[in-house]
Amino acid sequence: MKYLTEAFNLELKLNSEKEINVKKKKVIIGLSGGIDSAASAYLLKNEGYEVIGVTFNFLDAENTINAAGLVAEKLKIEHHVLAVQKQFKEKVVDPFIAGYQQGETPNPCMLCNQNMKFKLLGEFAAANGDAMIATGHYAEIRKYKNEYQLWASPNPNKDQSYFLYHLDQERLGRLLFPLNRFESKAAVREIILDLLPELSRGKESQGICFIPKKGHGLFLKDAVFGNNPTAPGNFVDITGKILGRHPGIHQFTLGQTRGLGINSDQRLAVVEVIPATNTVVLDEEQALYQSCIFVDELIIQSPKGLPETGFTFKTCRWGHEYEGRIERISRTQAIVHSHVPVRAPALGQALVFYQGRQVLGGGIIKRF
Repeated sequence: MKYLTEAFNLELKLNSEKEINVKKKKVIIGLSGGIDSAASAYLLKNEGYEVIGVTFNFLDAENTINAAGLVAEKLKIEHHVLAVQKQFKEKVVDPFIAGYQQGETPNPCMLCNQNMKFKLLGEFAAANGDAMIATGHYAEIRKYKNEYQLWASPNPNKDQSYFLYHLDQERLGRLLFPLNRFESKAAVREIILDLLPELSRGKESQGICFIPKKGHGLFLKDAVFGNNPTAPGNFVDITGKILGRHPGIHQFTLGQTRGLGINSDQRLAVVEVIPATNTVVLDEEQALYQSCIFVDELIIQSPKGLPETGFTFKTCRWGHEYEGRIERISRTQAIVHSHVPVRAPALGQALVFYQGRQVLGGGIIKRF
């Protein structure tokens, strides 16, 4: 334990050996009851911060609230539970459902980070002496001259910077990511092994928090499309020719090649889902590859803006990084021209720009 706390101290040092000057010693941390937020709170307290835990009650999930309360009790820190079920439904669940109804594949974690977690943490911090805020995300914040920069974690297997491109300079300047130097989940677990052994043995959360264990497809069937649109519909090609029947559009996503049940000499893939007509459009898999991607709701983190070239981008967290150039249409819209075609950039997902490990900004993939 001594080795870990020395090796992974919380002084946020820049690679240039300049330190981010943290003037405030009070910090509000999002406390989920999981390993990452618990370890972050532990490290912050050991560093001398006055740590206040905040748990968001999104779903009336007693297990989450109780686990977070146990962490706060063990760490002897102040703990607050905020009832935000209504806001969560309006800002995350409803837009997620609306996106699917429009044939998109929205990212609810992105919606939650942008519209709920960081917004509410910032408001709570402002009401508590303009405190710093912290989360258990795996990412890094650096300061260069007068600019705060978001960088991807050195550990690409844990990096979560893709979900954080929306953070502006004000939030970046008040934000701490205590886990940014950890190389593995095992090292994080070891930190709280003695303090909370039952937590360190827990499984890492997976999937979408508001979708029940019965499964993604059934949730879409019940909550997104209702009864009628999940009735069998048509598979069609890009000319509108009927190729066969499908059991319900909730079972199909962009890029899907398996489970289509269509006999063809070609390798077919889902290239579009049209909820309005209960139709799934199929084409050769090669048709999924696009060199031009339209991005809306563009957010640029750096005050210097986004260069026309000299960046990479990716269209999902685990996706390949592509080189390209950007053609700005307006302040919030652009076309990204990839040097090599991108497979199945999904409508509703984020496209995030990088320069090395630095996050430059991002936006949402939309129809042009």
